[in-house]
Amino acid sequence: MSNFRTVSVKGRTFRVRAGDVLLDGALANGVEIPYDCRAGTCGTCMVHVAKGQTVCGETHTQGMVHACQARVVSDLEVEMEDVPEIDTARARLVGLRELAPDIMELMIAPEKSISYLPGQYFRFTFNGFPARAYSPTASFDGRIGGRVIHLNIKRVRGGRLTSALGTSIRPGHRLRIQGPYGHAFLRPGGSGRLILAGSGTGFAPIWAIASVALRESRERPIVVIAGARRLPALYMTPVLAQLARLPNVTVIPTVEEGPANHPSIRSGRIEAHMPTLTASDVVYACGSPRMVSALAGLVEQAGATFYADPFESAPAEEPAGLLGKLKTLVARRPQPQSSSETPIDPFEKVLSLVPTQSADEEMRTQRPHEPRRGALATDREHSPSRMPQRAVLADQANQQDRLRKGAGQFA
Repeated sequence: MSNFRTVSVKGRTFRVRAGDVLLDGALANGVEIPYDCRAGTCGTCMVHVAKGQTVCGETHTQGMVHACQARVVSDLEVEMEDVPEIDTARARLVGLRELAPDIMELMIAPEKSISYLPGQYFRFTFNGFPARAYSPTASFDGRIGGRVIHLNIKRVRGGRLTSALGTSIRPGHRLRIQGPYGHAFLRPGGSGRLILAGSGTGFAPIWAIASVALRESRERPIVVIAGARRLPALYMTPVLAQLARLPNVTVIPTVEEGPANHPSIRSGRIEAHMPTLTASDVVYACGSPRMVSALAGLVEQAGATFYADPFESAPAEEPAGLLGKLKTLVARRPQPQSSSETPIDPFEKVLSLVPTQSADEEMRTQRPHEPRRGALATDREHSPSRMPQRAVLADQANQQDRLRKGAGQFA
């Protein structure tokens, strides 16, 4: 019996030894399969095995495998989704502002247009700093596209990159962008209910997905669940208020610790406030790996479709030398507050627009049945696959009860 197996990927046929890793065999034969982490976590290299058998690299979805982990044991026919080409571009930081304590918005202008799908991510290498992976999002007024990429980034104590935001990294700083990567992107044309769950800055790709899904269909039922550990980190409340005005959208803000201080905000973890799932639902989860894992179990029980992007933070790096450590200690010192200042609750006004009913109470819309399909994409390291898509969102100031629209290719 021959020790070689025949593999077909998107019409390209090659031979590999039995037991070889699918990704390695493809690349060695000049057949490109997008990949990033090579550890079976980012989801970039996920493919569908239409015929044949592999071992290892399995996912939660029947027939889907991580090509970087799957080993070939028989002849194979492999199918891949069409996604934008991975590319590299130079860019510069053009804007930086604080959205909430320890959460920053970065505006980055690439020197050339870059195509990506909502929910994918890039690797950003700021000059003088290590590469980090972040998901582009829409601006808070709903615009996505043009020549500026918006990022929502959480400061990490001791983080080599995030602790430099606003100091060593300021507007004008140069960087390099590589991508896009990831499998947890919006699939166009769906009609099943969308469940979009984002914890912390995992809301960034969720907001990008929601913005494009709403432009694609104003009737598709959508449930948006946005979670934070504490109330001050619930930075996305202005967006949630916009979404709550739309008749087809249910909004559920959650906080894990401390008082919510508003009837619209639920207490507890995201998974505790998931609506009852059906096989026709399509679920996207971005953020905490614990949250993603918990939702994966619920989705699997319901037979729904699942795309996920768990954010794994890079380990903290200690500064080198005594001077670096002293600078870090000074930067961490809390700033004194004037006793005459009265704390202002930024959530009271905006959250008054968010309904307090449960998702099941509000979502009475008849949902069309869909056959079970899709994939689980466990994307990244917090971190960065390929089909250009154009986004259209132009400001309509006279329609304050709806999201604004505009035009332009993803940048």
